[in-house]
Amino acid sequence: MDSSIKSILLKLSSFSTNQNQKLFVVGGTLRDFLLQKPFSDFDLTGKGAAQMGINFSRSLNSKYVHLDKTPGRRTVRVILNKKKHLDFSDLQGRNIAEDLSRRDFTINAMAQPLPDFLSGIKVIIDPHKGQEDLINKTIRVLKGPIISSDPLRMLRAFRFAATLNFEIDVNTLTSISLNRTRLKESASERIWHELTLFLKTPDTFPLLKIMHDCGLLDYILPASNEAFVQYQKVESLLKYPEETFPEHANKFGSKNFLNKHYLVKLSALLMMQNPMSDMHPKKENTKDYNLQFSNAEKQLIKLAISGAKSLAQIYLSEEFNKNYELIQNVHEEILASAVLFVTNSEDPDTMDRAFFCNCLLKFYYDQFLPIVSKKPLLNGEDIIHQFKLSPSPLFGKILNCVQREQVLGKVTTREDAMILAENIIQSQTNESN
Repeated sequence: MDSSIKSILLKLSSFSTNQNQKLFVVGGTLRDFLLQKPFSDFDLTGKGAAQMGINFSRSLNSKYVHLDKTPGRRTVRVILNKKKHLDFSDLQGRNIAEDLSRRDFTINAMAQPLPDFLSGIKVIIDPHKGQEDLINKTIRVLKGPIISSDPLRMLRAFRFAATLNFEIDVNTLTSISLNRTRLKESASERIWHELTLFLKTPDTFPLLKIMHDCGLLDYILPASNEAFVQYQKVESLLKYPEETFPEHANKFGSKNFLNKHYLVKLSALLMMQNPMSDMHPKKENTKDYNLQFSNAEKQLIKLAISGAKSLAQIYLSEEFNKNYELIQNVHEEILASAVLFVTNSEDPDTMDRAFFCNCLLKFYYDQFLPIVSKKPLLNGEDIIHQFKLSPSPLFGKILNCVQREQVLGKVTTREDAMILAENIIQSQTNESN
């Protein structure tokens, strides 16, 4: 904990003492503190904690927002800076023990008075043996109607298991299996949020298989055995891209592509609902199931899947001269398409497919990108002024042909581009006549 945050928490401790109100550090904050993991937010509870948060924010001249205005369970977030905030939630029940009994998992059902937390006292209020489960790396749901009161907790169990590298308790899995049909009671936005956090962790395949075995995955995204095979290959490739793409491993490890990993893994599951051999590459395949994609996420999935199918068609037909057309269609999602194509379980010849993709990526980064990133040799105004033409679909054909020939190294100067444009116009005129 950095000194600036500790200073604010010391002010808060003094503020709550002066108000004669007791605050407890709870939830993920205390869990991560005990695990010695970094944390950016502080979960606090107590009687009337939400109003105290508002009053404290005013004393700091800071902003606050209401996260939940429901009477009796209000939550207020006090924003300290862009990365750190304090969450004040009203105590659930008559005391801290009742509050903790209403939480989700044992590792999140611990508390410590704020002054003790700040002074380093190690005594924790832990009625459900959360510390023991932290040591044993176990996700265990609390007793009682915890899942039925919020069925999304079933998916959250897998998210915590993935992000913390824990195992889910057998009895908890049994409870999830018995209540799996209730997941559909949760809003699709909340389901997608939890699934996103799950998929963003690097090692999810074993847990995804368990999610399937206990029947929960069927209420999110039904997956075939072939889909699991490809998913495992995709996750492995994303972790170790240098084994398949040695010359372009740095591209796969870039921050931009790392942020897309969860969508590439999801694409593997979606694509296998309709195998490559059964689908036209242009056909949209972004059925939402019980997920709430953003338009950008949906577009990435669509391009990645269609790009993989286009790669398969060109690879099987051996029409390798169509690299330009393929890349023009896929472009920014060429890496995702390559991952899905190489890991496709329908074709065992992985090495040849990897070699094919490596050649394609070399073409993309060495020839295609350098050209399309530069100012074009010819634009629409040039065509208007040079050839006295009015804007028409012919313009697009000319500009695309010029760019294609430039990428392929056949057109290198503005004069070459003008000659090519003139030839296209003349050919179009002859056809019309």
